[in-house]
Amino acid sequence: MKTLITGGCSFTEWPQKTHTWPKFLLEQLPEYTHANAALGSSGNGLISRRVIYETTQALKQCNARDILVGVMWSGPDRHDFYTQRVTDDMTANTKVNPCKFIPDSPGAWAIMNGGWKMNHAKIYYTEFHTRAGSIIYTLEHILRTQWFLKQHGIRYFMTTYTGDVIPDYAKTRFPDADHLINEIDFDNFLPITGEYEWCRDYSGLEFPAPNDYHPGPAQHKLFVEQVVMPFIKERNLI
Repeated sequence: MKTLITGGCSFTEWPQKTHTWPKFLLEQLPEYTHANAALGSSGNGLISRRVIYETTQALKQCNARDILVGVMWSGPDRHDFYTQRVTDDMTANTKVNPCKFIPDSPGAWAIMNGGWKMNHAKIYYTEFHTRAGSIIYTLEHILRTQWFLKQHGIRYFMTTYTGDVIPDYAKTRFPDADHLINEIDFDNFLPITGEYEWCRDYSGLEFPAPNDYHPGPAQHKLFVEQVVMPFIKERNLI
């Protein structure tokens, strides 16, 4: 049995959401089953944890060489925390918050975004959040996932939903992150800035909603056909 595991935020979530890129990738890989590790509004910490968990479960059913993992990293300013005390306040901004991906877990992960009204988010983004810290955390989440997949000999590719995930200045003049950037294997990243930028500049299609950078199904389909599948074939990932 071959398994495709996809992780990310709303750009990647499927089949719960509209037709996103994993749907069209799976159509290109008919011999694969699909394991969803994506959830709308997720930050990179939760994306990493869900991908690692789903991969450990897949390893119980099939060989590492039969697993393909695709991760689309999300905004660095999105965060989450683990809690065993779920309050009504945590559900203020999304019906999936807090979320649980390990069935027997006694707790859940509460998602936070800067504009959300939940008390925890207000406290975190007022007292503890910094842009630099968020980028450092994102690089650490990417590295943890990269190291885990390489340790198990699992084929994978990564990309970003927008160029904001790893901004250019983090690669060139950010001393707190130099040692992390240098450890990331960018050879396993799609050769694009982000799916949003690729769809904007190369799909030739309009985004479905004004002032919304979520690609539509036709854009996701082109993204798979013109970017993801050529990369997978070039890198011999299947």
